[in-house]
Amino acid sequence: MIPYSKRVLTTSEQLYRLFLLLYPAQFRRTCQQEMLQTFRACCREALQRAGLPGLLRFWSFILYDLSVTAFVEHIHCIRAFLRQLLNREKEYAMLNHPFQLEIAQQTDIGRKRANNEDNMLSVVPQDTAVRTTKGALFVVADGMGGHDRGELASKLTVEEVNTAYYQSLEDDITVALTQAVKRANFRVYQGAQSIGLQQGKIGSTCIAAVVRGNTAYIANVGDSRAYIVRGGQIRQISRDHSWVAEQVLAGILTPEQARTHPRSNVITRSIGTEPDVTVDTFVEEVQNGDILILCTDGLSSLISDQEIKAIVEPYDSHASVEQLIKLANERGGPDNITAIVTKVSKGEVLAA
Repeated sequence: MIPYSKRVLTTSEQLYRLFLLLYPAQFRRTCQQEMLQTFRACCREALQRAGLPGLLRFWSFILYDLSVTAFVEHIHCIRAFLRQLLNREKEYAMLNHPFQLEIAQQTDIGRKRANNEDNMLSVVPQDTAVRTTKGALFVVADGMGGHDRGELASKLTVEEVNTAYYQSLEDDITVALTQAVKRANFRVYQGAQSIGLQQGKIGSTCIAAVVRGNTAYIANVGDSRAYIVRGGQIRQISRDHSWVAEQVLAGILTPEQARTHPRSNVITRSIGTEPDVTVDTFVEEVQNGDILILCTDGLSSLISDQEIKAIVEPYDSHASVEQLIKLANERGGPDNITAIVTKVSKGEVLAA
């Protein structure tokens, strides 16, 4: 005879499979297996923790989430169909203003940490149509939680941003990138809940950039940074979500004091600590000769903006990341260190 709990879990999964039919077919093909795996883990956890009442509370959340997200996905499909039907697709700038991207990325454990909780990703689609419409994607994430949890959080973050962004039917890059970061946030949050971690015990920063045509789109949560170097000047594009950044903004601390403050590692917004997160976005026009840098605070807390500029200007991208990480380690390397350097130049193709 099948145990009671197993029958309940089996019935729950069968019902969930039926509810997944509410989603568009294309969405189910790409996301159904991942959603089923997450559902099984969360369902089992709810039943073990609080019995049938806990499972019923979990189902109330699931029914609400299914109805909202299925509706949103159908809206996305309808919008995409109408754009094609009315032939109103945009003429993308990449066709008229092609750039070549020289990309290098590197991560290092540093000198003091037992494991590396940073993760990174650079994607230049080989498919010309995808490259033209979606551009190249860069993501850096700095996990937190210890005992491999931070590594898991940052890994899930970069993977989900990549998957969600390139699967999105949204033609507004800022919207698509924001939605991808929000999906990463919910995936990390669900992952933490499924293994019984208390809220706020696992999380990650996320700095993501898309370069399409002559435009760079940036999305940010946490204190990992995006910089642009142009015409001999360096400028931080992103805004830190940290306690010291708030103090600098209020005029209480100077940037120099913030860099060495004991609370410099306290962040005020992160991926995965809440079911939803606010994502800051920025748009930058890309010019020939620009240098785009994404990095974690393991680098930016040890090397000043002017020092970063002095390193990336004379070197190619590969030598730049090597020199940046080398300098951070020479200054003690107390944290993991990650950087992606992308140099923009005129060219006939977009290439890494």
